[in-house]
Amino acid sequence: MQAQLPTLAIDQIHLRLFAVRRTIITTDSWTLHNVQDSFWRLYVNHSDGASLELAEGSQSASMRYELQAQQLYFVPAGVRFNTSTRIPIEHFYVHLDVLGMPQAAMQALFGGPVYVPAYAHLQQEARALASEVSDGVRPALLTQCRIKALLYGALAAYLAQLPPELHERYHQLVQVQAPVQPALQEIETRLDQRLSNSELARLCHLSEDYFIRLFRASVGQSPLQYIQAQRVRRAAQRLLFSADSIDAIAQATGFGNRFYFSRVFTRHLGVAPASYRRMARV
Repeated sequence: MQAQLPTLAIDQIHLRLFAVRRTIITTDSWTLHNVQDSFWRLYVNHSDGASLELAEGSQSASMRYELQAQQLYFVPAGVRFNTSTRIPIEHFYVHLDVLGMPQAAMQALFGGPVYVPAYAHLQQEARALASEVSDGVRPALLTQCRIKALLYGALAAYLAQLPPELHERYHQLVQVQAPVQPALQEIETRLDQRLSNSELARLCHLSEDYFIRLFRASVGQSPLQYIQAQRVRRAAQRLLFSADSIDAIAQATGFGNRFYFSRVFTRHLGVAPASYRRMARV
């Protein structure tokens, strides 16, 4: 019998860039309330004076983060926060998606805004990239690679200083979701298509009833609820980072028509798709 080839892909995490900008934030433009999005942010400010505060309803609503000059900060997806600044500040930011980590496991490591340890090489590269980016111009391939290298390096620096028990907790949560991982991967790649519980169960080599129970126990939602939440997440990203029409986004994310899409989107995010698209985000 022919020996099975070893699995070569061992990576769990992938980063996808949405926006890279340098701008000036002011007391008017950066007074935002209850910001919550489906993508991550990296912030690097040229000087002190700006801050983030977890919004009411967050798990740690009293926490305030003063954004120190030249320091790197991540704001994970789903975090609800307010922003303010006392003075105009040069502000470098990256909007990105972090793929491959189960949601519950990700929350164990990134429960709120994250301060990246102050490594000089990361700060120097962030300053260099901030000086190179141009508004409205897609970064060149080399620059995209450098931005991703900065992001991976910053994530690695943060993870390296976490206590071992947090890494163990992350590993446990990943293992809990392992039996339904084929379904999660299929959902990610086929959000625009009809996905049945029976089909997803077959991918996991489980009976349909047992699959639904296991999925709910390990993910925290039923398959239907999870699929709908992921469709809203993908649609929200396309609203902000593409020029596609709302009708086209509804079709591309599996909602079928604009009216059903608008109803579900508003129920999840509290604002209609057109209004969400117009909201300022930096």
